[in-house]
Amino acid sequence: MKYKPQIETVLKRYKAFWQKDIYGRPPIRIRFPVPGEGEEEWTVACQRPETYFAYWENIFSQRAELEDDDVPSATVDLGPAFMAGVMGCPVQFGNGTSWSEHTMHDWDKLEELDKIPLDDCNPWVQRMKDLILYFNEKSKGKCAVGVSMLTGPGDIMTALRGPTQVCMDFYVYPEESKRLAEICTKAWIGVSQYQMNLITPLEGGFCDNYNIWTPGKSQYFAEDISTLVSPETYEEFLFPYDCQIADRLEVPWMHVHSAEARLTPEFVKIPGLRAIQIVNDGVAGPTLKEIVPLLKKIQEKHCLLLRKYTMEELEQVLPELSPKGLYIDTQCNSLDESKVILKDWNKRKFN
Repeated sequence: MKYKPQIETVLKRYKAFWQKDIYGRPPIRIRFPVPGEGEEEWTVACQRPETYFAYWENIFSQRAELEDDDVPSATVDLGPAFMAGVMGCPVQFGNGTSWSEHTMHDWDKLEELDKIPLDDCNPWVQRMKDLILYFNEKSKGKCAVGVSMLTGPGDIMTALRGPTQVCMDFYVYPEESKRLAEICTKAWIGVSQYQMNLITPLEGGFCDNYNIWTPGKSQYFAEDISTLVSPETYEEFLFPYDCQIADRLEVPWMHVHSAEARLTPEFVKIPGLRAIQIVNDGVAGPTLKEIVPLLKKIQEKHCLLLRKYTMEELEQVLPELSPKGLYIDTQCNSLDESKVILKDWNKRKFN
């Protein structure tokens, strides 16, 4: 692979990680600022296949000499509002992300949502397909093709109704909320399977917008809205649908913000779930040290991914965690600093 010559070794580390084992050392991804990777560059680049692939190649070329475990993945990701677009919401792009208008103001058109096409008859699915077909061709021998971010049923519901309204719905319109969750789950599964049937896999697995390789037909899902709900509300209104998604993936895993890590005891109950990624929310969430008991709970039976924490923060908890089934996604200020971090990581002894 042009942008990751040592890809065989990297994939061996991933395969061991997903088995809660170690191949040499736990996998680590080290991010640093890259010219051309800014928010405005992404906002413009993702509008067309040609400019989007060029955007990824620029990043890969500047990261190529760092021998970490980042898998160069030209992802077809269109931001967190992609599934809102699929469901018929107007979508806007800006500041390196996407967001939608909340267009479902009443329940009259609930059943119409269930009839939305989830193939290339849908303009947003067609847009994703165009990216995939172009990326499949251009990526040969260079990089992997990464799947689009689909969020999760609760987050799709939130895109349609709005965060305040969806939380009120759980109390005021419980049955309608569950029906909407069913429809959003069906859409998530349909689009997920559609894109994985089009993307050229890498050694039988798929990569995502975090440049993480997962074996089999798999990708992560998320429920960011669960940051705002109680364990009981999550269990009744979101848990059953997360279970349905996990059941349709070969190696399902979950993206969780540190502010919602308190729901870890509920997340680990999802049958077949293989891993949980904890993402640093900074001052909006607890510190890494504060959630060590929850991290240990995850590691009892699941793999653990830690994202957006500095090495200084990680050093505070690493002695308390098992290196088996551990993935580090850290960040620093430069390529030179990245090399120092990687050199130190490679010298460590992991048992």
